[in-house]
Amino acid sequence: MALPKEMLDYVAGMVEKALGIQYSHENHYQLEKRMTEVATTMGLRNAEELFHILRDGKNPKALSAILDASTNNETSFFRDMGVFDAFSSELLANPDFAGNKQDYVRIWSAASSTGQEAYSLAICLRHWQLTRPNRNYEILVTDYSERVLKQAKDGKYSDLEVHRGLTEDQLKKYFEKNPADPHVWLVRPELKRNMNFRQVNLLEDWTGLGAFHVIFCRNVLIYQSVENKKRVISRLYNSLQPGGYLVLGAAETLIGLAENFEIRRLGRAVYYQKVAKP
Repeated sequence: MALPKEMLDYVAGMVEKALGIQYSHENHYQLEKRMTEVATTMGLRNAEELFHILRDGKNPKALSAILDASTNNETSFFRDMGVFDAFSSELLANPDFAGNKQDYVRIWSAASSTGQEAYSLAICLRHWQLTRPNRNYEILVTDYSERVLKQAKDGKYSDLEVHRGLTEDQLKKYFEKNPADPHVWLVRPELKRNMNFRQVNLLEDWTGLGAFHVIFCRNVLIYQSVENKKRVISRLYNSLQPGGYLVLGAAETLIGLAENFEIRRLGRAVYYQKVAKP
């Protein structure tokens, strides 16, 4: 039996307030499906029982579970290959990128989900270091969901996951079979060496993260209201080094949202470069 519209509106409002993710009425069926899945996991009778628990506000684990389930965690290694080609051949190959030879290159993989984007960037940077051994880098990996962030930090992936985007050479060089399970692959320690993992809600304060040369924030803003988009983009701007780059999803744009970026078409990808405010 479908949940009443009033119940779904209430839970949708909770999700939007916490994460900015919007559920239109047309997508209420997705929210109800996720509520049913959470209810089953929690041992509840149905989604309606979960609704009453959420409304009472006395079970923070229930709220955390529905917020976690509401995030979109679809990802893969080297998803949208043109973005990574541009990162390697247009940015990293540019001797002027990121300042002088002693600088750290700082990259932020925001809303990284289970970590495939971040490890794809690490593979690019490890290859870059072969010809520039005096350069170093740091990748900050963040997501709201503790569950997906734990998988990213653990670096554990199934056969299916590693074969979505990785070449056989990359798999052999940067991953190893899990001795406890032949169908699970582990990221080798050397690929994780310069990576930091942190839980971050993009709607909350992140001023302590420092400044970055490139921020990847792909397929996140598409679920936000216009006001939240402007707010997040403004703060991303402030988190970039002068001349730094912001990378969005293929279906996302800054048109009508920000004026302090210039569009840079790098190969098959679009990057947004930070320019000084007028």
